[in-house]
Amino acid sequence: MFCAFCTSEAQTFRDCEIIFNRLLPVFNQAKEENNPSLLNSPEYRKDLIALQKAYQQYHRLFYDTKDSIQRVNNEAVILSLSGNYSKGRRIISSILIGPEGAPPQYYYNQAMVYMLNKEYNQARQLFQSDLAYKSAALNTMVTYAEEGNYAGAMGLAEQGGGSDGKFSFNRGLLHKLTKNYEAAYDDFSAAIKSKDKFMAYRIQRGDVLMKMANEKKAVDDFEKVAKLGPKAQIRYANALVSLNQFDKALAILKDYLAGKDRTYRGDAYLGIAHAYYGKSNFVEAQRYYRLARAGRLDDRAAVCGEANVMVSTHNYEGAIRLFNQVIEMDKDYLSAYLGRAVALYGKKDYTGALADFKIAESLITDTKPYLADLFVSRGFSYYYTGKKDLAAKDFETAIAMDPKRFEALGGMSSIMIEQKRYPEAGQYLSKALSYEKGNDRMYANYGNLLFHFNMFKKSYDVFRRAVAINKRNLKAQNGWALALLENDQLDRSKKLLDSLVKANPDIPYLLNNRGIAYAYVGNRHEQRKESELAEAHYKSAFNDFNKALELKPVNRFYNVNVGNVYRYWEEYDEAQLSYKAYQDKSALNNMGVMFAGQERMKDAMYYMGVALQVDSTHRVVKYNMAVLANNKQKELARLVASTKEGDLFSDIGIKYSLDGFVTLYLYDYEFDPLEFKGRHFLELPVEEYSDNYFIPHYDFELLEYTNNKLGIPIKKKPRYKSQKVKLPGKKGSGTDCPVF
Repeated sequence: MFCAFCTSEAQTFRDCEIIFNRLLPVFNQAKEENNPSLLNSPEYRKDLIALQKAYQQYHRLFYDTKDSIQRVNNEAVILSLSGNYSKGRRIISSILIGPEGAPPQYYYNQAMVYMLNKEYNQARQLFQSDLAYKSAALNTMVTYAEEGNYAGAMGLAEQGGGSDGKFSFNRGLLHKLTKNYEAAYDDFSAAIKSKDKFMAYRIQRGDVLMKMANEKKAVDDFEKVAKLGPKAQIRYANALVSLNQFDKALAILKDYLAGKDRTYRGDAYLGIAHAYYGKSNFVEAQRYYRLARAGRLDDRAAVCGEANVMVSTHNYEGAIRLFNQVIEMDKDYLSAYLGRAVALYGKKDYTGALADFKIAESLITDTKPYLADLFVSRGFSYYYTGKKDLAAKDFETAIAMDPKRFEALGGMSSIMIEQKRYPEAGQYLSKALSYEKGNDRMYANYGNLLFHFNMFKKSYDVFRRAVAINKRNLKAQNGWALALLENDQLDRSKKLLDSLVKANPDIPYLLNNRGIAYAYVGNRHEQRKESELAEAHYKSAFNDFNKALELKPVNRFYNVNVGNVYRYWEEYDEAQLSYKAYQDKSALNNMGVMFAGQERMKDAMYYMGVALQVDSTHRVVKYNMAVLANNKQKELARLVASTKEGDLFSDIGIKYSLDGFVTLYLYDYEFDPLEFKGRHFLELPVEEYSDNYFIPHYDFELLEYTNNKLGIPIKKKPRYKSQKVKLPGKKGSGTDCPVF
């Protein structure tokens, strides 16, 4: 900006004021936006040089020694506008004020120079001498606030007042810093009413709205001032990230990085990292988090963000190390505790995880479906530490947030199984498997539930799938062997169980189930009149059942299977003792079958009747009762004995029956504790902007010299030395005429 006044031969006070009045609003804008770079702009520096030259010219023409106060004032003010606050303070304090005093504006300017030098107490004493003078009350409030004396500042703030919304703004900032966000919002709104699209006011209200979790309104505020400067542009993009508008945020941030401004590059890198994390592009997210950390040393959000990426990619050790760094920097940074809780869960440190979940509890919300994993992780932490009721509550919350969250459905199925609520467990597992088809443990558990309800045909495909996913899953292999058995593939079942027992000779349920396979093969040999082979298989079955009992006596239902072998051997007293050792519907049914084989029909009818009372829907007991009532057992025994190899009955219990009745065997299986790799997704770390600054009002004024009140140049008469010549020898003066 070219200044015509610089070339003028004579400058008036008015000429200086015109340039000064162009500089002062920019100086205040730099303070309002906390942007010192405005004072280094070419336009501002040109005007500043113009003012300095104009004032020097004015001073040379009109200064008188009686204008010392005005000179000191003006030089200090111009130095302050140039950013040389310390020299301005030195000059304005260098003069002794006489008893006649100085103009009020001088003391007011002096107070503002003190305030620029952060000498708040001295500034405040001068402001308080006349709080009604211009912006003295506003600036006094700022001096208290800058010293951290929020109570003192608030005392003045409550008295009201203001200057273009600055009073409301500063009061709002006091409320914000004391976490009274509702009041802060009201004050920032009042400030905005006085100056609608002023960047500082909108940014602060947007920040408060973000803290109040009202991201949509915050985005509106940031958007209105986004074009006014990069600070608002960065805020706008990061607010879009919080609304999951990742692509739009990326476009804005990359556009900023393509420009020349470098002030907020670290913030831009961080916003881009957040956006990529939200898009589950963890490779790019980690790259930009590291760029952000390079530009924002020891920044909590950047470090925490990179740690979140490590959690999501299951690098729990690395994540915990970074979270610990954040917590060392700031023990109140809750995002780090929350991330560490999930990482500790991933490392199976469930007690430690629950401790961190407790600290970060305020960040765990059920309003955002993508955070369902937090409830899953905490739910399993509760589950594995025996807090099943709390686990169920978290699993149910996760399912409500995301009905396809198969981990939570699986967790609920485990709780239902432990509570023996098998129908509900089956429903949860069925839903879980419709969303996740690669978890062998869920398939194995579901197959076992189908076995519990005698749904053997359906279990065949389920166990086959479980084994196909993981051949090392012992419980799945056990179920597959039983599914083969029920599918009348006796030899394959026996071979598989032989190999499983050979590798795991001390697992009771494998021994019990192999005993059942041997017993059925023995029945088949007996049907074929191969007595020696039948006897050998019965002995093997008997040994397996008894060894299983020896290893795990609490599984008393193995006695039912032992009783069946005694019955084949016609050792009825021993069989009866074995059945009575576990009197459930299966033992009662088999007792009835045994008595029927002995032609003790009354006893047979009694025991089968009791079995029906225990379970009136049991299909085998109902079948046996019907056979007994119609006296069809001998006819059926002859029929099944004459069947060919390919003639399959719907139930192997019927096909391999020796007496026309179905003998019940009790399979054994164990449910697998469910584990999931974890689809970890964490809330983006809270971005705390540190530019919380109070806005004073610098209404400096230049003071006019006393001999130029009207701004009219004074023509001064030049002084000349006397031209008279003194002659020697004479007291007078004059000239002597020469002698001709």
